[in-house]
Amino acid sequence: MESRLAQQDVFANIRDWAPEDLLNFLDQVVLLLPEDVRFRLKRVIDSLSSEGDNMQKVLELVRSQWRGIQSDEWIQIAVAGPAQTGKNSLIKAIARRQDPASESIFSIVDIQGLDEYLGYKTGRSLPEEFYFAEVILLVLDAQYELSDSTISMYRRLNSLGKPVLVVLNKIDLVERPWKVLREAGKQLGTTVFTFSSMQPETVEKLLKSIVDSNPKTLAPLTWSFPELRRTICNGVISQAAFAGAVVGAVPIPVSDLLPMTAIQTGMLLKIARAFGYHLNQQRARELIPMLAAGLAVREGAHRMRARFPQYRSLISVSVAGVWTFCLGQAAVQYFEKFSGLVDANESPRLSSVPTGARGE
Repeated sequence: MESRLAQQDVFANIRDWAPEDLLNFLDQVVLLLPEDVRFRLKRVIDSLSSEGDNMQKVLELVRSQWRGIQSDEWIQIAVAGPAQTGKNSLIKAIARRQDPASESIFSIVDIQGLDEYLGYKTGRSLPEEFYFAEVILLVLDAQYELSDSTISMYRRLNSLGKPVLVVLNKIDLVERPWKVLREAGKQLGTTVFTFSSMQPETVEKLLKSIVDSNPKTLAPLTWSFPELRRTICNGVISQAAFAGAVVGAVPIPVSDLLPMTAIQTGMLLKIARAFGYHLNQQRARELIPMLAAGLAVREGAHRMRARFPQYRSLISVSVAGVWTFCLGQAAVQYFEKFSGLVDANESPRLSSVPTGARGE
């Protein structure tokens, strides 16, 4: 029971139809996953509707994979948190990986006046920067226990209806990080991420998780952090692979060909956007062989299921997930090395937004 609480019951939406023994096993596996991978898996499972027939559930999952993937608008990510939690050091650590010519995406939002911090009064509105931000990072100091006011602050921010990622900063100063991470996740009822300016890999995990939380951030982040483009794409690929595996697990009355192809096409579009390309008809034709190869893979999976009916579900899940992952990796290779169709004048551009929305 504690493991489910700690992981916020990742598989809540599928507990009414998935085998209990399988879910009990997966609950234990989830404990071993890094927080960004666990968050990615939970986002996929949460997008699967808990109501309606299985086809409706699958279609909703497919729609979730397509939301916001073609957006190229300028975005703002709000960084908030109590005093002395290391918000500036977090932004500086991220900025060191950013293209110097790109515009800053992260900005600190003053939380003075919220809750117990300097006398919050009921009914007081949140700073307008939170309303314009696509994602909110709530930065906390991993060295200290969460106070009631911090938990209240998270709930207030979460009520805005946009992604709020809780970041435990200074994790390198904590003796048992896993214990702190688990306890914070249980108190807040959400996935919690670790960060340290001394650990560069935490920057990569955080950026991937931001994209997982809101696809509209994909293009701006990959354009601003070109050296991390492949890393961010790997997050997109694994999320699509999870979605493909879920489709393979859901019994639907017709072939899974269309939903699987839709998920994989959405993934390809995201990867294309990450590399700054708009897919026109000519470029789309070049990617058709990648999608068409999936027919041969599915035929092979069908024969395996017929030969080993006792492993039918496992084969479906494994083949769908693994093939989507391989397809995504091939697409990254294509856009990195083999695409000769990029016009010299087709450089990534972000659409402007009103000055007020940038908090200027």
